[in-house]
Amino acid sequence: MSEPIRRREFLSRSALSGLALGAFPALLNSEPRAEVFIPAPEATDAAVFAAARKQFLFPITVTYGNTGTLGASPRSVVNAMTAGVEKLEHNLPDWPYFQADGEPLTGYQELKGIRARFAAFIGATADEVALTTNATMGMSFLANGLDLSPGDDVVTTDQEHSGGIGGWQLRAKRHGITVTQVPLLPAFAKGPEGAVNAFAAAMTPRTKVVMFSHITSGLGALLPAKELCELAHQRGALAIVDGAQVLGQRRIDLQGIGCDAYVSSPHKWLLAPKGTGILYIRRDVQKRFWNTLASGGFDDDSTGAFRFMHYGTGSVPVVEGLVAALDFIESLGIDRIERWDLMLATRLREGLARIKTARLSSPEDRRFASAITTFAVEGTTGRQLQDALWMKQIRVRSQGEPRGVRLSAHLYVSPADIDRVLEVVAALKPA
Repeated sequence: MSEPIRRREFLSRSALSGLALGAFPALLNSEPRAEVFIPAPEATDAAVFAAARKQFLFPITVTYGNTGTLGASPRSVVNAMTAGVEKLEHNLPDWPYFQADGEPLTGYQELKGIRARFAAFIGATADEVALTTNATMGMSFLANGLDLSPGDDVVTTDQEHSGGIGGWQLRAKRHGITVTQVPLLPAFAKGPEGAVNAFAAAMTPRTKVVMFSHITSGLGALLPAKELCELAHQRGALAIVDGAQVLGQRRIDLQGIGCDAYVSSPHKWLLAPKGTGILYIRRDVQKRFWNTLASGGFDDDSTGAFRFMHYGTGSVPVVEGLVAALDFIESLGIDRIERWDLMLATRLREGLARIKTARLSSPEDRRFASAITTFAVEGTTGRQLQDALWMKQIRVRSQGEPRGVRLSAHLYVSPADIDRVLEVVAALKPA
């Protein structure tokens, strides 16, 4: 049904070998790299994802529904990292250090070919993309790099991850800016236009930034990103988006969204090595952001977003694993993944609606729906529900009271797994 091919062949077929070989001499090694999973073109979604599930190292008896925290990496990603470590250590004395790209120090490499691949995946250009460690790092670069004066306002929401809002709160404490948090729960009841109107009502002439999660972490609410970015620009503010929960779950078109900056964590839905990040800054606004972490090339605007990659010594094998993760996701197809994940979330929502003791914490309006569903059970705490599901080898994450638990339905989850979740929920008796 599916036939894996050698990575070298895959890169050649994808017309990307020049990009990759320019990035890492390790790829010039005569030994083949990790095999890439390639589904048969005629296979159904069910067949493709059943085969893809076998690429993961955790037991087949386990249902993993915590991608919102960390995605599980497929074997090709793990192999790319482990092989990369061995090759790096074996060849370390041979590095001539005659140019930056190719050295075993990623924080000094432009890696333009790899950045071009990710740029194409998200609707950007290579000069607008930097590789970081996670979305928190990227958002902190943005928050601490922007010139803001006391009294300047950042409008955000009360549903932001601490890593997304923390940098702005630090600026408030240190430099006297204000951070206005829009209450989203009341807005959800009025649909996507209600969310936009709530932002509009919160903005003032001192609003310099609108920052929001494309998909909120706790409730999995898909916000109307394009409309919010348009609103920000109409009011003369920058539009900055936390996309930690989006990359690898849904197709991203940053040109279509129209944001000024976007951060993400590929180690979630893209299934990349833990500790990987993507930072996008639109080319024509990059000069508005100072570096807050600097090395040799921090002051060279001609290199585009590479200016934000001067973080010192990093890990070449981790970046090789990041490329392998993108290979895996692209081999499956992001549209197919989005379709599958939303099918699973819909199955879960509809099943919960038939259970009298279950309550949806995520917005009921399907226009906000994503692959993340947060729900509670009457008379059961979030931790108790989490533990009850784990007794059946179903991993979710508690969101506390009154939210319950968060289930992230990604490509290694099946309809049968969702049915098992519903069986556990239906069997729970209020304390």
